Amino acid sequence: SPKEGQKWELPVGSIEIVGPSDGGSYPIPPAKINLETLRGLTHMRPRTGVMGAVMRVRNALAYATHTFFQQAGFMYVHAPLITGADCEGAGEMFQVTTLDLAKPLPQ
Repeated sequence: SPKEGQKWELPVGSIEIVGPSDGGSYPIPPAKINLETLRGLTHMRPRTGVMGAVMRVRNALAYATHTFFQQAGFMYVHAPLITGADCEGAGEMFQVTTLDLAKPLPQ
């Protein structure tokens, strides 16, 4: 049943035990973990308190920024990235230049 502060309760129809879990070999200890160690465990980063805090701060900053500009009448647009990287021939699709192609270059 929900405890104080819990909004939802998820009913479970069945549970399947896949195998044992050895707490001693779990990659993230309950104590503080070195950030250098986390670089090798990228898939586990979001489960740490430090990364959770970083994600909450980034979320709050992004939300505040978007809210400010939306209320000021700006529109959020995902502009295409123009890069010099030629992946799978995509660089041949179009050319970006600062030259006026209608005027020939002086010789």
